[in-house]
Amino acid sequence: MTKDQLILLLKKYKENKSKLRLKLREKEKKLRQLEAIKEAELKSGDNDVNSGIRSKNSVSDKVGNFASDTIDRENDLKLEIESLQKEIDELSGVVEEIDIRLDSLKYKEKQILIAYYIDGCTYEDIGNRVYLELFHQTRSTRHIQRLVERCTDQILKLRLKMS
Repeated sequence: MTKDQLILLLKKYKENKSKLRLKLREKEKKLRQLEAIKEAELKSGDNDVNSGIRSKNSVSDKVGNFASDTIDRENDLKLEIESLQKEIDELSGVVEEIDIRLDSLKYKEKQILIAYYIDGCTYEDIGNRVYLELFHQTRSTRHIQRLVERCTDQILKLRLKMS
């Protein structure tokens, strides 16, 4: 992984984490829809065995159309769930990669990198606000810049395979 790739992943961390949560919620919704279809199949199969039989053709058409529509909806949902799972796996890998790399830092270093790359704070803002909160003192823009560079290089040196 290059430094530019790492920085891009850090900058997109919040976005990727949010996308992951949305995709997980969407997958759960699709799974509930799939379960509802299966339950409806079971209920209709148990209750409607002989109800409404007037002629063989109309009953077989209704049952055939219902079964066909149900199978199509099930297959569509299964494909959507499969597609969502692929996206979830990819996003999970990216988010986990950054989490692991950030966890390798000390708490204060991690907070400074998060402030710079993820929250988009400037060096000056970090020196005057974030550094003050963490260390109860301020630092120059140049000092913060060197600190960010050092921490970035440190997490870049970790040899992790990105998914």
